[in-house]
Amino acid sequence: MGESLAFEPVDWITAGAVGEPGRRTFSIQAARDGRLVSLLVEKAQVRVLAELAQELLGRVGVTVTPDDLDEASQRLREGAEELWRAGSMSLGTDEEGEHFVLEAEEFVEDEDEQETAGVVRFAMAREQLVALAAHAAFAVEAGARERCRFCGRPIDPVLGHTCVTMNGHGPLTV
Repeated sequence: MGESLAFEPVDWITAGAVGEPGRRTFSIQAARDGRLVSLLVEKAQVRVLAELAQELLGRVGVTVTPDDLDEASQRLREGAEELWRAGSMSLGTDEEGEHFVLEAEEFVEDEDEQETAGVVRFAMAREQLVALAAHAAFAVEAGARERCRFCGRPIDPVLGHTCVTMNGHGPLTV
């Protein structure tokens, strides 16, 4: 199965996406001592990571604002070593809210293979988590597709949209 590793601490960490809205691929990337690794993640995982980071930071009086976004330094980098797709993820902090750890476990479909699933730990300082949270929120919002004013479903920029409330025929997916 996948590789297990610990970047404690990371030199750099981010969450972002590449591709066109509706067809983007989300990743978490981290670097330490010249090694750059990437985990494939779902958009929902990036959204929850940003929200949880903001909640943990808020507990120690830190608010993530748009001014914290440094898009140029936080964008995904090419040449990252792809480890695997992340399944479960957790984010924790010490009591002072100075150090944070993001832990991700490899997604495996077969429960028998769970024991050999890869695990990564990314330890980071408060400033790194602020940058990660700001860029993760930016990445999620940057690909927001236009919504139908009648049914609220996203409109695909290439395929368009068949609105079910306007007597259209289309799949009922969001």
